[in-house]
Order: sequence, then C-alpha cells, then structure tokens
Amino acid sequence: MIEAPTPTSTTLLTVLAYATLETPTALLIGGAVMGAFVNGMTGGYGALIAELYPTHARATAQNVLFNVGRGIGGLAPLVVALVATSYGFQKAIGLLAVVYVLDMAAMLLIPERKGAELD
Repeated sequence: MIEAPTPTSTTLLTVLAYATLETPTALLIGGAVMGAFVNGMTGGYGALIAELYPTHARATAQNVLFNVGRGIGGLAPLVVALVATSYGFQKAIGLLAVVYVLDMAAMLLIPERKGAELD
C-alpha cells in the first residue's frame, strides 16, 4: 500500500523543486507554492508535541520550543544570503532541504503516545 507523503517530505520536495527555478516569474509562483507547504507543516506540531508534557508544563514547553525555533529561523535569511553569495542560490536553498531531512529524522524520535493517559 502506498502511503500519503508526510507534510515534511512534501515540504522537502517543494524546496528542492524551488531550488531549480530560474526565471523571476517561476520564482514568484514557486515561492507561493513552497510557502504554503513550509508554513502549513507547522500546524500539526502543536497537537503532536502537546502529549509529551504534563498539563502544568505543556504551554510553557510548547512556547519555548516554538519560539527557540523562530529565533533560530530568524537567522535563516542571513545564512541563505551568505551561502548564496559564496556557493550559489541552488546550494543555499538545498541547505534548507537538509533542515527538512533533519526534521523528518527528529520526528521519528518522538515517542508514540496513542492511548496513553495524559497528566
């Protein structure tokens, strides 16, 4: 049976496809499509990681995780610009694809809590 692609794998594929675009129009349209997948994949994270923490720490834990990620992600334009300047645009965007591969690997490390009683 063929499984549906995960949001992270779809994001990875759209980032890789975006890295191959060359014309301004293609970059504009491709950027809109890529943005929908890149931003849309975070929607399920809250529900997924909520089960990992006891009720009294849940909101704090999620806010710390999301905002540390946002803080690190805020440096992405600088990193992409530096990599693009030295190695080219395709390698800079390819670096983003590596981040999604790491994300998929990290998701495999989250324990399954289906049926577990929440604190």
